[in-house]
Amino acid sequence: MKKIILASFLLISVFAVRAQTYQAVTSKNKTYLATVKGLSYTYKNGVVTLKNNGNYDLGTVSIIASSKTDASLFGIALFEDGLEKGQTAQSTVYFTTGEGKDSHEIPLTAVDQKNLVFSFDKAVRAVR
Repeated sequence: MKKIILASFLLISVFAVRAQTYQAVTSKNKTYLATVKGLSYTYKNGVVTLKNNGNYDLGTVSIIASSKTDASLFGIALFEDGLEKGQTAQSTVYFTTGEGKDSHEIPLTAVDQKNLVFSFDKAVRAVR
């Protein structure tokens, strides 16, 4: 019985490792932490879905993506139209690769989506 349970955990961990990674917020700024508290996002096929279950209306939010295997890959999803409390919004992730003058946009099909790492880049409260 123990072997079956162990084998099932190992099988599940293999699939979990192949999925995208969502980094936790590492900032120590109390205002920023209060702003992102209650925000959640998911990624699927080039689209980030952001849910605002926090205490504040948001002005601008950006979520960035990097790759575990390609150091020059960069992706960003911008939510510039604001997001009120309780709302959900979607944004396409734009991916670029290369550095400096050699930087260029790449199509989603060229991105190894299983090795992406997502994190909040910016979250600003709305001014009313």
